Amino acid sequence: MAVGTGSETLQNIPNVNFVVDPPAFFAQTSKNVATPKSRSTPDPGGFFTEALPQAGVVSKILLHFVGEITVVTAAATSSARWPYGLLDAFQLSANGQNDLVQCDGLDLHALRFVRYPSYDESVDAFPGTVGGGDTVATGSHDLHLTWEIPIAMDDTTLVGSLYAQSAATNLQVRAAVATMAQMFSANPGNVTLSGQWYITTTFFDIPVDGDGRIIIPDLSQLHGINAVDYPFTSVGEVRTPLIRSAGTLMRLLVSAQRAANNPLSALPAATSANKITDLRLEYGGNRRPYVFSPSSTLLAINNQHYGAPVPYDRMVLDFVRENPLRDRVLMQGVTELAAVPTIGSGVSVTDGRVRLVQETLF
Repeated sequence: MAVGTGSETLQNIPNVNFVVDPPAFFAQTSKNVATPKSRSTPDPGGFFTEALPQAGVVSKILLHFVGEITVVTAAATSSARWPYGLLDAFQLSANGQNDLVQCDGLDLHALRFVRYPSYDESVDAFPGTVGGGDTVATGSHDLHLTWEIPIAMDDTTLVGSLYAQSAATNLQVRAAVATMAQMFSANPGNVTLSGQWYITTTFFDIPVDGDGRIIIPDLSQLHGINAVDYPFTSVGEVRTPLIRSAGTLMRLLVSAQRAANNPLSALPAATSANKITDLRLEYGGNRRPYVFSPSSTLLAINNQHYGAPVPYDRMVLDFVRENPLRDRVLMQGVTELAAVPTIGSGVSVTDGRVRLVQETLF
C-alpha cells in the first residue's frame, strides 16, 4: 500500500465557467507545438527570463540551445557537468508560485532518461561524452542541446498541466547559463560560448460545450520537480531530509559529490575514493521501507527499469514505475522522511553535497 496519507486540493482551475470532463476534452481539443521566438544566449554566468504564451492547457516545455563553443590557444577538458550542466538552473513559476520546477540541466537530463525507458539521445550534438573528462581540441565545435521540462506528470492524462488561457495567468521561465569554469576543469578561460536559446511549448486548445462552458481535463493537481543540496563534511551516513509537502512523492533522484565537479558513484567499478556504499529511505524515526546495501543493488533495479544506469550518477527511487497506487509516498502522512546515503570511508571530502530531486504531485 502507499506510504503515509494525503489529500487532494483543486489548485489549478480557470476563473471562468468550466466543466471538468477529460473524455470530452480529449475528443475535442487539438494539440499545438510552437516555438514563438529565440533568445541570444546571455554571457556564461548570466540568465534570461521568458513569459509563456497565455493559451490553452500547457503540458510540456522543450528548451533548446543551438550554437557553438570555440576553444583557443590550447585544448580544454570538459568537467563532470558536461554538457547538460550548461543549463545551470531552471525555474518555472506560475502566478508568482516559484516552486513548480526548480532544478538544473543535469537533473532534467536524468529525469528525461527515467521518464522514457532506454532513452538514447541521438540528435543533440556536442564534443566528447556525457559526464565529461574529455579533451576538447582548439577550434569551433557545434553545441546543440535539448532539455525537456514535463509540466504534466504524463502525456496521456495531462495530470499536472497548467491552465494558461487567462489574462490573470502568468507562466514564466528563468534559465541560468553555467560559467565555463563550471563546464571545463582545465583551461576554461580558453573557451567562449555563442548561440541561441529556443523555448518550445506544447499546449492544447480548450473546447467549449453547448452551454458555453469551457471543457478542461483533470487539473486538480500540480506537478513539481524540486532539487535541493545538503552539505556534508565527513564520510559515513549522511541523513538528508526531503522537502516536506502535502503532495505525493512520485520519484526521488539521489546523488552526491565530494567536491565541486567530483561526483560520487554507486557503480561497482567506482573506486574507494568516489564511492557511495549504501542508501536507504527512512521515516518516522525507525521505519526503513527501502534499504539498498550495497547501493549498487538500486542501480541494478534502475538498469532493469530504464535499460541502463541513469546519467550523472543518479540513483532513482521510482514509486510509479511498477504500481503507483501501491508504491507512491503520501508525504502529508509521514514524518522525518529522509534519504540516507553512506559515503565510503576512502572518500576525501572537501565540499560534500547530497542532491535530492523530488518529483511530486500536489
